[in-house]
Amino acid sequence: MAWLGAASNRFSRETDSPSQGVLLLPRTGLAATEQAPSFLGPLIFHKQPTLTAAAIFVLALSGPPRFRIRDLESSLRGEMDWVVFLHLAVWAAAGLWVLWQLAKRFQGRRTVLRLHAPQILGLVMILGLAASVWVSDAPLLTAFKVYQMLVSLLLAQIFTERFGVWTSLKTMLWGNALLCIAIAGCAILLPDEVWTASEFNPDPSRLFGDLIAPTGVVSVLAIILLLTSVRKVWKALPLALLTLFFGLLALSLMRTAYITAFVFFALVLLKRPNIKPLRRVAYLLCASLLMLYLCNRLPSVSQYRDPETVSNLGDRVGLWRHLTDVTLSQSPWFGLGYYSASRVHGPEYNPGLGVAHSMFVEVLAGGGVLSFAPLIALCVTLSTCAARLLYLRRDRFSFAAASLFMACLLLGLTGEELDSGPVAMGFWFCAAVLPQLYKQSLKQTREVYRRPQGLGGQVLTQEPCALHPS
Repeated sequence: MAWLGAASNRFSRETDSPSQGVLLLPRTGLAATEQAPSFLGPLIFHKQPTLTAAAIFVLALSGPPRFRIRDLESSLRGEMDWVVFLHLAVWAAAGLWVLWQLAKRFQGRRTVLRLHAPQILGLVMILGLAASVWVSDAPLLTAFKVYQMLVSLLLAQIFTERFGVWTSLKTMLWGNALLCIAIAGCAILLPDEVWTASEFNPDPSRLFGDLIAPTGVVSVLAIILLLTSVRKVWKALPLALLTLFFGLLALSLMRTAYITAFVFFALVLLKRPNIKPLRRVAYLLCASLLMLYLCNRLPSVSQYRDPETVSNLGDRVGLWRHLTDVTLSQSPWFGLGYYSASRVHGPEYNPGLGVAHSMFVEVLAGGGVLSFAPLIALCVTLSTCAARLLYLRRDRFSFAAASLFMACLLLGLTGEELDSGPVAMGFWFCAAVLPQLYKQSLKQTREVYRRPQGLGGQVLTQEPCALHPS
């Protein structure tokens, strides 16, 4: 952890110049001298998290893992085993930590929560999902999943406020990295736990890893977090981890993860953020893929996954249509119970799929229109903030948050959920950070225009533009 420990004492500059770098402002030829921030400090500052806070955050991010195959009816019947008790213990600890932080703020007469529009929309959605407990076929299961979502939202918000964006990004990186290491270890020591057959190969040929964590999901998230939060990627440890993440991504045979990685590196090539290691990795990867293609050595996913399943997303489109029809015909406003509706009505269409395989359809089927509408508004709001940040800024933190949200949105569209796990924590982290980054970006731009002291096409201002700790 030496390479992250050194980075924890300082922030990387938006340019790679040693001290007084020049930051080019968007859509103009203006520039501002980088200085220690005053208005970005409270958002970006670094503070080492306590062991308890870091452990709870990583455990909540991990899910925790399921460790065993469990049929859908067992969850609906409320059957308990040691893994269920483990999950209850982890999320009870997370809930108690959140309550303790809120109580300390209340006793200190500080603002208990600083909620922005995305968090408010998220709470409205959660309130709608909580109302679905009364119509759920498994009310205890629905109540627990809604509780997990509420804790995930508040945990991401409070952790980011206490320790800063930089620490939160690093903690998410280590959480996903530990899951990747666990999957790699199981692939060697316990292959039956993580390997599965692909469409054209009955032998275990796909590193699915679902009992620990979805391999494609955690590997692509780890790649994004590593390349956007570590300055010296070419050192031994980060380079070894990056190699491991790419290897797991390739072996996962997860097409959604491939698309997410492609979109991420396309953004790097188009936007060219002020992160030199990231740009170099993108150029190297692009050149390597081009070379393999020209030499006819580029592997084809169609050799392992059925190309006919691409058009209907592995029969997910039919499942989504079925769950939508059932929900709108039986309980359009309140849904049929979050997390339980898809497990009850999903097997009616395709027993092999079972769950909704989409955070949007899961919310619609579980909470109806009253929950689905706030979710759409939330995603539109965050997408607008991310798009504008990508257009206005090229700094490390803006690009990291926007890229992470893009990845969570793509992965959640066809598989992941918002209550627990790596995608859920990444999504709620973005809900806490993106609006603030965009707001501070606009404030910075307005300040530069307000003090036009031009010289040679540059505008100097005392308002800080770098993302260094004060």
